[in-house]
Amino acid sequence: MRVVLLMICIVFLASCANQQCRESVEPETVVLRVERLEQQLFQSESVAEVEDFLKIHPDFAQFFLHSDQYPADSILANRMFGLIQNPSIDTLYQESLDAFKNFDEVVETLESGLGRLKAYYPQAPSPFVQTCVTGLYNDLFISNEHIMIGMDFFIGPNATYKPQQIPNYILERYTTEHLAASILQFISSQYISTSRGDAMLNEMIDYGKSYYLLSKILPCTEEHILIGYSEEEWVDIFKNDAIIWANFVENELLYETNHTIKQKFLGERPNVYEIGDKCPGRIGRWLGWEIVKAYAERSGATVQQIMSESDANKIFNQSGYKPSAN
Repeated sequence: MRVVLLMICIVFLASCANQQCRESVEPETVVLRVERLEQQLFQSESVAEVEDFLKIHPDFAQFFLHSDQYPADSILANRMFGLIQNPSIDTLYQESLDAFKNFDEVVETLESGLGRLKAYYPQAPSPFVQTCVTGLYNDLFISNEHIMIGMDFFIGPNATYKPQQIPNYILERYTTEHLAASILQFISSQYISTSRGDAMLNEMIDYGKSYYLLSKILPCTEEHILIGYSEEEWVDIFKNDAIIWANFVENELLYETNHTIKQKFLGERPNVYEIGDKCPGRIGRWLGWEIVKAYAERSGATVQQIMSESDANKIFNQSGYKPSAN
């Protein structure tokens, strides 16, 4: 009897977990090739071995380490060997390994996401994935052929050493939890037709389409992760969506073309102080996503039709968007 009850509980919990996922397509099968280069690099015992490593991995050397900027491979090899000999880097290396101990789960998310992208767009790529630790030199390189990940950028908030060039409010998104979404948003963006015109609404809708497609290919990833907000920010936005919408309408922001003003509502900022001290940056992108969601629901348009629609006014006018009733 205990076994039967346990099985019932397992089925119930699995059912609850599935209910948290948004409706989407079945993914095509994608198996990514993955290479953990940090293990190879940090086993090097001489400059010559590092130079051999760079020759064996020329794409990584060029695209991630910018080897073409050095007059000779030996110069880069010397720099990289000095790096791995630095005692401080050992801390960075070990913390990177700890942060990526469940990297197989990230790969599985990438595979399922790319599989769903292929269901919508059969020509979607299956890039070669490589990871490494480079002393906070580079965070990501993404193309249709390659996904290169600087693990040391994604250790998270408890990292001993953090990249100095990235503001803290952006660095909060540099975690393995956000990694798959960041990569897949970049790859999937090539299937989105840009809206015609310079108005803020056009850019809002383009961002909205990007997040809408991302939500379809990563249906089990929470939406606040997809856009890079904290749970608290996400809850507060929906509590105050009527205020946010009123600000856009009353200040006639939807058809604003001034770049500086547009950046205040679309660009990277800790907060949009023009709306409120707790209103997070990029709020115009979130609003564009809500408009696209409303359009998808009212129009019944397919994902491909929404991505190919370049008339932002059509999407907006037919969305009938209104803030949620709180």
